[in-house]
Amino acid sequence: MPAAKAPVETAAIMWKPILVRALIAAIFGLTTIFLQEPGLGVLKYGLAAYFVFSGSGLWEYLRREPVPEGMRGPLSIAAAVFMVGAIALLFAGTAFVAGLIAAVALIGSGLAEVVAWARYRREFVPARDQLYTGGVGILSGIGLLIFLHLDPHGMLGIVGGGAIVIAVLLAISGFGFRHDAGPAAREAAEPRAPRR
Repeated sequence: MPAAKAPVETAAIMWKPILVRALIAAIFGLTTIFLQEPGLGVLKYGLAAYFVFSGSGLWEYLRREPVPEGMRGPLSIAAAVFMVGAIALLFAGTAFVAGLIAAVALIGSGLAEVVAWARYRREFVPARDQLYTGGVGILSGIGLLIFLHLDPHGMLGIVGGGAIVIAVLLAISGFGFRHDAGPAAREAAEPRAPRR
């Protein structure tokens, strides 16, 4: 069975916000690799920044014209969970509490993205990405819950590893949509002059 392709108009609009989300995840994931001995402050503020940028990137994605109206609800919830998680992280007093807050935020936003995927995967091709981003978020959150006893370096490693997986998957998707859009996307987006 051949893979479904997004319409050219959809691909032309959606490739940029998908690549923005990939870039956000890649920057966070790669940053966590190079942190040697992060303390509680780096854990809290690093995760909070990642959640703010992830929520903002998701918001940019969901407000695009081709995204189905009904899909915007679950994606808005996912973005809101990221933002609430970011705010709550600022008040975490221990690494355990910060890990718990991050786990809840990752699982909550991941579940909302999986719901968006389940409802709209057939009618909106880019919605298929939500299975992967949501699934990786859920697994990262579960990993944090299992390993709450780790130090900040270990917790950042779990979330950063998930972020790298998300970055790779979204980069493949975004560049695929960019390829699908090609020159035909510009023609579809430009209004044609009437024939004489």
